[in-house]
Amino acid sequence: MNRKEEKIYSTGEFSTYFGIKKDTLLYYDRIGLFHPAGIQENGYRYYTASQISTFGTLLSLREMDVPIREIQDYCCNPSPERLERMASTQVSRIDQEIKKLKDIRKLFLKVIDATQEALSAELDRVSIQSLPASRFLYSSPNTSDTDSSLQQWWKIYKDFLIETNAVGVVYIGSVISLRDLEKGQFKRVERLFLPSFNRAGSLREAGIYAVLYHKGDFDSLPKVYPHLIQEIKNQGFLIAGDAYEDYLIEELAAPHPGEYITKITIRVAPQQD
Repeated sequence: MNRKEEKIYSTGEFSTYFGIKKDTLLYYDRIGLFHPAGIQENGYRYYTASQISTFGTLLSLREMDVPIREIQDYCCNPSPERLERMASTQVSRIDQEIKKLKDIRKLFLKVIDATQEALSAELDRVSIQSLPASRFLYSSPNTSDTDSSLQQWWKIYKDFLIETNAVGVVYIGSVISLRDLEKGQFKRVERLFLPSFNRAGSLREAGIYAVLYHKGDFDSLPKVYPHLIQEIKNQGFLIAGDAYEDYLIEELAAPHPGEYITKITIRVAPQQD
């Protein structure tokens, strides 16, 4: 086509053609990604019909979230090989984003399940239940033999988040060891745990567990254990494993600490006659 016969577009017309803002064209021109075909005598930029295909490709790459810097680099020296490499890089990024979104979705489902479970629970009643196996990620064991302060708990929590690369709202609970339960030391946290949404982590075996839901602040939890252990004995069982504290409703959802709801789960075994 003769250049004199080629249709030209003003900045406004070209942006309207693609459904974008004029500022986008001006920005792309400023950073050297896409320039107008020329500037008219009146100082206005103009674009030509032959640029439509090129700009359409550029927009497609942006809609596929290819970074501007990578588009700039590619457009300087396009080739099938470089296009393939760029596409492969994007596929890898998309796979990572899909995994992240799936993990976030699972966390929100956990929020829904935990909240519904807490709101429908019968409080301070010990029930013996057969529970399926669960998989958890665990923090490093607590090396101190003394009671755990709030500051120590948050230090373990912070390190655990970094170690597991957990994101968003996470349900991290505390483990009170069987040894401490038997000693009557209910204020020492052995380690923290986090539900695992994949095959990573360690398996808590299926079995018979005592379950109790308690409403109250965290300081009230140690006072629950004597009652819980006695009720386990009254129902013909003995504690046979660590205690897991699931904080189903805490400061994120409750306006006051007294409204917190914690689920305590302990592996039990029948008493021998």
